[in-house]
Amino acid sequence: MRIIAGIRRGHTIQGPSGSDRTRPTSDMVRESIFNIVGPEVDGRPVIDLFAGTGALGLEALSRGATSATFVEKRGQNAALIRKNLATLRFEGMGEVVVANAYAWVNQLEPDADDGPVIVFIDPPYRDYEQQPGKIRTLFKTLVERLPVGSMIVAEAGGRPDPELLPDPDRWDLRRYGGTHLAIRALEPPGEEE
Repeated sequence: MRIIAGIRRGHTIQGPSGSDRTRPTSDMVRESIFNIVGPEVDGRPVIDLFAGTGALGLEALSRGATSATFVEKRGQNAALIRKNLATLRFEGMGEVVVANAYAWVNQLEPDADDGPVIVFIDPPYRDYEQQPGKIRTLFKTLVERLPVGSMIVAEAGGRPDPELLPDPDRWDLRRYGGTHLAIRALEPPGEEE
């Protein structure tokens, strides 16, 4: 894996060992994501939920994100993210939180004055079918608690069931090979389409 663009373009990101269950976002899908949200990333903080290798947050830092919070429950993956942050010289810009992302989002403050953020969500694909309640609650919590102007980018192995998405008509659904994306910009009340 490599950084696709920005100040660390072409630098290698260390991936998981061969026996690891982590599924990094492919370069092609990552490039597609940043073609969509790229201009929004520059000058904003990002949150990488279910971070795995941290590829999405690291790419965002290379493209001008002010900071990245990586939430990953597996200690081995968290150590890999820290190593990648150091290798790319982003140590002071990244925070690695070893936690369950489903629980971690509950600490977000709905009235935070921190300004808009970009949130990348890449849960295990099986969770969409095996734990739909957790997925639904995750999306609902983010929509309710993130500041206006924030953006949510979720990755799935299949088209997300509209029942899982709050206000499903406000999500931009896209497909890249076997990967599906659900993207939503959080607009001020009354300004959403």
